[in-house]
Amino acid sequence: MMNSTPRHRCVFFHLPKCGGTSLSEAMYATVPFNHRLGVLDAVATRRAAAILQFDKDDAQLCHEDLDHGQSVFDLREGMLLQHMAWDTMLIHGHVLWSERAMRHFGKAYRYVTIMRDPVARTISNMRMAQRAGIIGDDLEAYVEGPVARRQARVFLRYLAGRNDIPEEEVPAATELAMARLDDFALIGFLDRQDAFVKRYGEVFGVPLRIAKLNVAPDRKPDYPEPVMQRIRELCAPDIALYERAQKVSAACV
Repeated sequence: MMNSTPRHRCVFFHLPKCGGTSLSEAMYATVPFNHRLGVLDAVATRRAAAILQFDKDDAQLCHEDLDHGQSVFDLREGMLLQHMAWDTMLIHGHVLWSERAMRHFGKAYRYVTIMRDPVARTISNMRMAQRAGIIGDDLEAYVEGPVARRQARVFLRYLAGRNDIPEEEVPAATELAMARLDDFALIGFLDRQDAFVKRYGEVFGVPLRIAKLNVAPDRKPDYPEPVMQRIRELCAPDIALYERAQKVSAACV
């Protein structure tokens, strides 16, 4: 119904390059004017983190995929907690999993996210990073560097709650991330947005109206096979998490 209030307070746990931007706009529209909406804007928080950490107004210095990315995530965790303490109806942003948030406010909020095939997501993220000048055109160098590792392990980083995870700690972090999938009220998938919209209405009691549900299929990459093979290797933890998320989501229907 129009002007109805969602049944639950919600955290939209926005995983990058998974189609969440258009979805977030639809979610904002479900929040009546007499309730609070908390948007942890990506670019604004990067700039604020750089000012706090380095006294520089620079949107790239504390970018999530770069070496000082933990600074912006620390800032966003504080903002997340502030909004939860304020009983904000809907909170949205690129935030890492926060044990403090779950410990103090977990019962008051329902977590929602949307995922995408990890290899396709990584390629999309890589292309965006090239356009932004974060990485160059040498893909062989890219896939062996820290930016590729972070971009290939978005699900792992966000669910494990750490921006950088040493290789020897990846198995334990993956196990922890797997367990946290069970704490989501709703997990959607980019290629099945219509199912997500239907389920969102059932859980929250308000309709989502997205301008365009049909998503164009991911273009077949035209990159050298060694590059693609390395991307698939880097994505292994996220592929495992993606497969587990599909099982968790199916069990909730």
